[in-house]
Amino acid sequence: MSIVVKDEAGVAHTTTNNIQFDDDTVLDGALRSAQREIVEQEIFSILVQEAGSLPSASAKVSERFIIVDAAQGLELQIELVSLPAPTVSR
Repeated sequence: MSIVVKDEAGVAHTTTNNIQFDDDTVLDGALRSAQREIVEQEIFSILVQEAGSLPSASAKVSERFIIVDAAQGLELQIELVSLPAPTVSR
């Protein structure tokens, strides 16, 4: 998720959050990652549905990306990213 703010000069400033993922090399971490990915996909699909019905903001929606123009010079970007396949050691 990112927030992009444009200043008076039109320069975009981006703030992004980065999620720390579990260690996929152990079974427990791989299971937690898989569960998290399913929940994130469900939440993202709800956000896609809701983005089209925002009363006071315009939104651009694609399969894995949502951009909401929240205010003048301020936009919220939500991207559903894919994780590499886990490699579980035994």
